[in-house]
Amino acid sequence: MTRRSNLIFFALLIAIIVLALPVLTYPPGRDQGEFATIGRGVLDGKIPYIDLWNPKPPAVFYVYALAIQVFGRTAEALRAIDFFIVPALCAALYWLGERIANRRVGLFAALLFGVFYFTESFWTLTQNDGIVALPMTLAMICAFKASENSKRGWIWAFGAGALSAYTVWFKYPFALFGVALVLGYFFINTKDAPTEIKSPTPPLTLPLARGGEKGWGRLDSWWFSFLAFSMGVLIIMLAGVAALIAMGAWGDLVESARVTSQYTALTFNFQDFTELMATAIGFRWQQWGLLWILAALWFVLRRERAREWYAIIIWALAGLAIMLVQAKGYDYHWLPMLPPLVLLGADTLDRLLKMIAKRWEILATTASILVLLLIMIVRIWPSAWPYLTGQESQVTYYGRFQAGEFIADESLEVATLLRERVLPGDSLYIWGFRPEVYYLSQLNPPTRFIFQFPLVGNWYPPEWREENAEILWAALPPYVLVLQVDYMAWVTGSEEDSNTLLQEYNELNDWLVFNYEFDTQVGNFFIWRRKI
Repeated sequence: MTRRSNLIFFALLIAIIVLALPVLTYPPGRDQGEFATIGRGVLDGKIPYIDLWNPKPPAVFYVYALAIQVFGRTAEALRAIDFFIVPALCAALYWLGERIANRRVGLFAALLFGVFYFTESFWTLTQNDGIVALPMTLAMICAFKASENSKRGWIWAFGAGALSAYTVWFKYPFALFGVALVLGYFFINTKDAPTEIKSPTPPLTLPLARGGEKGWGRLDSWWFSFLAFSMGVLIIMLAGVAALIAMGAWGDLVESARVTSQYTALTFNFQDFTELMATAIGFRWQQWGLLWILAALWFVLRRERAREWYAIIIWALAGLAIMLVQAKGYDYHWLPMLPPLVLLGADTLDRLLKMIAKRWEILATTASILVLLLIMIVRIWPSAWPYLTGQESQVTYYGRFQAGEFIADESLEVATLLRERVLPGDSLYIWGFRPEVYYLSQLNPPTRFIFQFPLVGNWYPPEWREENAEILWAALPPYVLVLQVDYMAWVTGSEEDSNTLLQEYNELNDWLVFNYEFDTQVGNFFIWRRKI
């Protein structure tokens, strides 16, 4: 049975990867371009925050840098990240589902994750919040392994702590996952039918432990596990701080975190919060409606379940809290909830099949798998097929990818125009939030501000505006891009677009008018060329 289940798992994994292959052709959005520009800069010797400013912790930049180093400086290299994290996540969820319930739950959990992850939009894939699902899930596995009362339990507890601390280096609110992991461990460690590993030798104890083997000093005791967990957290956090101090970037990271907290607070009011949540929930329902129904049914169906399920519920609640504290409801902010939701959904599917199709369980299971795979085909392949078969150009294909005023074909057209006119590695200045053009054109930002909002929000240091203008007077890149109709009040704190905000930034506007002349317009891009 184990061998057959493993073969089924690998077959499902191969099917998921093959059906998801068109994702490799997706263009980068704003955030992917932001991470890629900094990741490329890291490979070129630049230091995050000092040379390339960003409000997020640095882990995602190095993930992108690794992908670019391995696969090259292409858009496909960025999307390849998903094809490495998803198989690992599917395997981890397969293990968790089997560990808590049975093999079929594990198989369904792996399948549900692959289906619902890869059918996300180009905007939501390859995001910070999706990548971090892997260390989160691995940390949960470590917590389960630590509960097995073996002499190596403290090693797994240390791993759980290290991985949960690592998630914080992706985004600060992910610290809530570490809290959920500790709470979940109580339920994992007090399961109804504990499986203790018998050993011919007594458990190893600390020399100063009081009370013999039943004291707090046992290496398989809860207290020692908590100590090991805390040491894992401490070491990873201190290692990150030490690395940033060594690079000279620690002060700049602290400053970026400070100003980011004020940016988050922009929507901490009832009106903005409810409006954003209403929009976000509507979109999530389109994406996750079936999954939410399955997860809700988990609480309705009567069934004796192991106490370990409470750890999964707490994990899902932590994911919800992570989304809510960011107060924006962006599509990708929901992704930390996906692993626990698919585990709940998988258990519901398993229960429904046992209730409804007792005599035809194999046939019903196969049909369920085929329906889920069909969802992938319907959501991924129709839009990509004309491009993959040569029936339409890349520009036409990129035109299918839109989000608000963002249209990916405009980014591609501008990047192509710039590559034809300047040399790779030259500089380019963009006034707006379109860093994907830096990456697609292989041009470098002349200042550390790769998007405009740190230079327009009134909660950012005013001296940054002077710093930016001074560097530009010395740099004078061949081209400048100015964006229009990019209304991002939740980022800039203003109802105006970038082109209008430029008129209020006198130092930059004077620099542009004095040194540049308007060249052409591509969509929402105004392209300015340096005067000869």
